[in-house]
Formats: sequence, C-alpha cells, structure tokens
Amino acid sequence: MNSRFVFLFTLLIALLSPFPGQADTPTLYYDLGLDSGWVPYQRGLEPGQPGVYAELMDALQQQSGIQIREVHMPPKRAALALNTGLVDFDFNVLEWMEDGTPGEGFVLSEPLYSVTEYLVTTPEHQHKYSEHEDYYGKPIGTIAGYFYFDDAKFSRVDFLSEEALILGLKKQRFEAIILEQHCAQYWASQHQLDIAFAVVHTSGPVRMRLREEHADLLPVLNKAIITLRKNGTIEKILRNYNIEDSL
Repeated sequence: MNSRFVFLFTLLIALLSPFPGQADTPTLYYDLGLDSGWVPYQRGLEPGQPGVYAELMDALQQQSGIQIREVHMPPKRAALALNTGLVDFDFNVLEWMEDGTPGEGFVLSEPLYSVTEYLVTTPEHQHKYSEHEDYYGKPIGTIAGYFYFDDAKFSRVDFLSEEALILGLKKQRFEAIILEQHCAQYWASQHQLDIAFAVVHTSGPVRMRLREEHADLLPVLNKAIITLRKNGTIEKILRNYNIEDSL
C-alpha cells in the first residue's frame, strides 16, 4: 500500500477518533516529529523516555482537562498541517520569527520553558563565527519547515531532520548549522562528531502557538501552565532530561 496513503489514513483516524466517553471534551492535536528529530524535546534521550513535549503535554492535559493528542510528521509536513488545521498548535519562540510575531491567525500561550539555539560548527571553524554577520552570505545547515529570523541573510541548506543536519556537518556539506544546544550534543554524540558552539542564534521562551479558532481555550491553558510552573512540575520534567531552565 502506498506509504503516503497509509500516513494520511492513520492521521485521519487519529483526528476523527475521540477518547472513549469523552467526545464532548475539547481536543487539540500537535506534531511530535520523527525519531531523528529534536531530541530531547520530541523524544527522549534513552529508550522508554517519552521526551519533554510528551511529558509537558500530559501534565498540561491533566491540569487543564483539555485532551492533547500527538501525531508524527516531518517538519515541513507539520508546518503545512498547522497552516491547514490538521494540527492545532506547535511550539514557537518569537525570537525565531523575522517580525517577532506568531503570525496571522495564531495566538500564544504563557511561556513553558526557555531554549537557546546556536550556530554549531566544528572546533577548527569556531573562531570564524563570533557575530551573526560572520555567517551572513554563507551556506548554513537548516531544517526544512523551521523558522529562522535572519534566513534572508544567509543561504539555507535544508535537511529533513536534526540528525541529518549533524551528518551533513560531519560530511562537511557546510561549516555551520543552526541547532538547539541539547539536541546538537545528542546527535553529535550518536555520530562521534566533535562540535563547538559559536555565536548564539536565538534565545527565548517556548510557548504553544495555537490556531486562532481555539483562542477560547487559551485562558484555561494559560492557567494550567502557570500552575505547572509554580508547583515545579515543568522544572522537574526538564530536569529529567538534564535541562536547566532559565525562565
């Protein structure tokens, strides 16, 4: 059977199937990515670990009473699914966006945690990239479907996953990539690549970026997020993945 048909059929069933006995409960869908993606956020560091997002959304679901269900797509397809309403929210950092807004048709939740992305390179090239301007005009490894606030100033070389990006760096397809710190460390260790962190690309709070038609759920979600921050739940989840939050 055609793999694209299987994917679409599986997604359709997931979107249309309510939890038993909870057909009237609000349900939101989000993309949890692929196994080769954003570790430790989309999946765990070790077998059996669900990943930061899955744990955060499980806690948020319990606190808010809103059902939150995951689907799995590559980044570019996930971006399209969000724009067409097949999924209801993603995770966004305003600093990633060129205009510093979530985009037309979207609203933002309270912050969940903070994240920092770097220009990641290898030790012999680290000294070349101390300012953003140092990589402008050059080919830089990026993820297809991801936002980069300054990507008009460098040449994007898009790959389909974070793992593929690290492999591209290892094979010297480019001198540098843009990647989150913990994710870069994980995939570099998996592929025995010695990496170095050059200039910070972006740093800021991660929020749920919700399609505007679900804005009526935002007060409940925000109240739940604030509670999870105050009672230490979010901090505990992040600590399970060796992440120190700076919010």
